[in-house]
Amino acid sequence: MALSRSPVSYEKCNQTVTVYHQSGEAYTQTVYPNAFLEFQKTQDVGKTGSTETNSFLLVIPTDKTILHVGDKVLLGEGKAVANREEWAALIPSKVSGLVVIRAVDDKYWRGKIVHTEATG
Repeated sequence: MALSRSPVSYEKCNQTVTVYHQSGEAYTQTVYPNAFLEFQKTQDVGKTGSTETNSFLLVIPTDKTILHVGDKVLLGEGKAVANREEWAALIPSKVSGLVVIRAVDDKYWRGKIVHTEATG
């Protein structure tokens, strides 16, 4: 018998995140209660010595494209952003648990999106 749904388990997608998106002068906020957000730290050694890099992986089960490069993601439920000043103040160095999406990858099963991954 063929599987009708994705063989991927989403049981770890039990965190709430808020995704902020800017389109022109419009700012939207969407809360996803079924997300997985993992923060990662890595060490690299370059010409000037050891450096620490922060990155993240975000997974949200969905059947459509919902994330975009440049979107801001906050762990938990965040407040609304209404204007350019509030958007500009929403930066990781000022807001704990906030990250900015640098890459988005929709994942497919049998020709349909089953989840979206974002990194940064």
